[in-house]
Amino acid sequence: MIKWLSILLAIAGVVLGIATTRTAIRKPVEIPLSRQPSINPFGRGIAALGKIESKGREVEIAAPEPGLVIEVFVDVGQDVKAGDRLFQMDARPRQADLVRAEAAVVAAEAEITRWHALPRKEDIPALEAVVQQYRSQLGDREERLKLTKEARGSNAANDRDVSIDQFAVDEAKASLRKAEADLAKVMSGGWRPDLVIAEALLAQRKAEVEAARLLHDRLTVKAPRDGVILRREIEAGEYASADGGVRAAMVLGNPRELQVRAQVDEEDIGLVGPKGRAVARTRGAVVEQFDLKLVLIEPYARPKMDLTGANTERIDTRVVDVVFAVEKLPGVALYPGQAVDVFVDVEK
Repeated sequence: MIKWLSILLAIAGVVLGIATTRTAIRKPVEIPLSRQPSINPFGRGIAALGKIESKGREVEIAAPEPGLVIEVFVDVGQDVKAGDRLFQMDARPRQADLVRAEAAVVAAEAEITRWHALPRKEDIPALEAVVQQYRSQLGDREERLKLTKEARGSNAANDRDVSIDQFAVDEAKASLRKAEADLAKVMSGGWRPDLVIAEALLAQRKAEVEAARLLHDRLTVKAPRDGVILRREIEAGEYASADGGVRAAMVLGNPRELQVRAQVDEEDIGLVGPKGRAVARTRGAVVEQFDLKLVLIEPYARPKMDLTGANTERIDTRVVDVVFAVEKLPGVALYPGQAVDVFVDVEK
């Protein structure tokens, strides 16, 4: 019994292995060795190189200034709203500037408070004592001058003695006037122009704080509009360059609303009319054709930058960008940045 059971289990295992192997082997997709070239479907039409783009175009987001990336908040394919945080730059240098600016504001406010606190009660008694001292000194020297003049009348003193005492009296009067002026200056409080300067300095310090905050906040890069993250070129810990022309930190767009930007040769642009029919055709193993509708012709001719790679293609020419709306999406997926062949009917 055990012998026959072992044989049956062996046969069942062989059958199961064959079935599993047959289901695991999938026939690969047959890709033709040669593909048909794109042919203009119109009897009288022009061809142009087109590029799929988001409606309103994509936005290449760069770092506001070179620096270290601390944190990245979004990933490819994620929906974002205008104002959402995308990535954070190292803000420590800006934070240090902000701390210094805020401290300068406190110092400027203290200077204004000091002006309003004048005069200091502690300074007045000392100045009054100096005034009283010079008054007593002046009285003594005036009394001495009087005695010297009386002595000169009795030939006990000469003119030189009178002159010396007169100079001492004049010196005492000058010292008294200076002491009285110093007391009056302190008693009058702060000088109004000093307050104006202090208030202007405070306004300057506050402006520096606001500027430091703006520079600090801009290091948190935010989405300029609603869209989807199409590409991300930075990671936390990387050094981000402020030049986003070659390698933008992120690319933001809307893959749900697409349009086609065609480069029409400057020699053919005169044939493109607002009612002309246009179609686009994808490239590759799966070719799909879909209808286009003219949206606008950008009124600026520029050198041809995007090339198709055809042997007959001219590069010593200029092109005009013509934007078409995609009336109905084809059966294959379209991606922003994808190249397509555009054909425009110019029969009419």
